[in-house]
Amino acid sequence: MPQLIEVGFDMKLTMPSSNKTETSLFLASQPQEFILPGFVVPAGYRLVTKLHTPTADGVMQTVCFIYTGGDVPEIVYKVKLIVRNEPNAYLPIKNCTQLLVWRQVAGPHSFVLSGFARQVFQYLLQSNNIMISDEQQTSDGKRFWLDRMGEAFSIADASVYYVDLDELDSDLSPIVVRIQSFEELMERFVPKGWGADEAHNNRVFVISTQKLV
Repeated sequence: MPQLIEVGFDMKLTMPSSNKTETSLFLASQPQEFILPGFVVPAGYRLVTKLHTPTADGVMQTVCFIYTGGDVPEIVYKVKLIVRNEPNAYLPIKNCTQLLVWRQVAGPHSFVLSGFARQVFQYLLQSNNIMISDEQQTSDGKRFWLDRMGEAFSIADASVYYVDLDELDSDLSPIVVRIQSFEELMERFVPKGWGADEAHNNRVFVISTQKLV
């Protein structure tokens, strides 16, 4: 699962100057307030979302946590995902694929962001039932998914799965493998799930509240 890539794709958010430009463009698109149950947005911040035009693949959604207490607003957390109401290559049922996740890893917003990414992910999982990892990830994205999968093993109604499009059953459908424990994840699936070559684009992890196999 996913191909490991360099951090260049999210440098626009990492660099303060380009982050503020991206934030201005996002706010100009008139996003709506995003309600995260149990989370009180601190003073000086906005939690907003934007639903994009539906495509053949599904409906794209972007959620941004934005600091507005300074001279110029800046994004401190962003997740982009696509909700598929129709079957896709990995699963024959509705699912949600995370396309990008980024958070400011240090600096003045660390306290506010503590546990925030986990809370957003759990809400998205409960809302969509199935979360699929992005096909390309930075090392930070890998760590994010390892944390979420590790937590899933302790949640009664959540399971972790591995899917490789190059491993098919007799009906030519991708084989879905349930991962039984964190130890099995680390020993067996992490070594073959992540890598630098393009073949890893066809490998994903899945966290689901529905029984898939």
